[in-house]
Amino acid sequence: MSQKIFFKPFWKWAIIVLIPVALFAHEWNAPEEAAQRPNPVPKDAAAAERGQKIYTQFCANCHGKDGRGDGPLAAALNPKPTNLAARAGHHTDGDFAWKIANGRGVMPAFKDQLTENQIWELTHFIQNLKK
Repeated sequence: MSQKIFFKPFWKWAIIVLIPVALFAHEWNAPEEAAQRPNPVPKDAAAAERGQKIYTQFCANCHGKDGRGDGPLAAALNPKPTNLAARAGHHTDGDFAWKIANGRGVMPAFKDQLTENQIWELTHFIQNLKK
C-alpha cells in the first residue's frame, strides 16, 4: 500500500518536470539542410548595418544591446535568452536564420514579421557580435 502512495506523486512529478526538461534541455539546432544553407545576402558593411537596425528593433530587448542575453526583458524569461555573442562564429548563418524564422518556446518566430533578406541581414549582424 505504501508503495502506491509513493509512486503516484512520483509519476506526477516525473511528468511535470522531466518531460519539459527532455524536450528543451538539449542543444537547439536547425535541421541540417537549413543549417547548411548559405547566406544569399552579400556580407558587407551595409548589410551588417541593416541587420543591426533590425536587431535593435526586434532582438535587443531580450538578447541585450551586445547580444549577451541580458536585455531588459531577459530576467522575466524562462529559459533565459541565448548569449548570441558567445555563439557567434560557432553556428552557421543558416542555423541562425532558421531559428530566427521559426522560433521556439519564448523565442518568437519572425518569419511573418521580417522578410527573408532581413533575416539574413540580421545573421550578418549576429555573426559580427563575436568581434
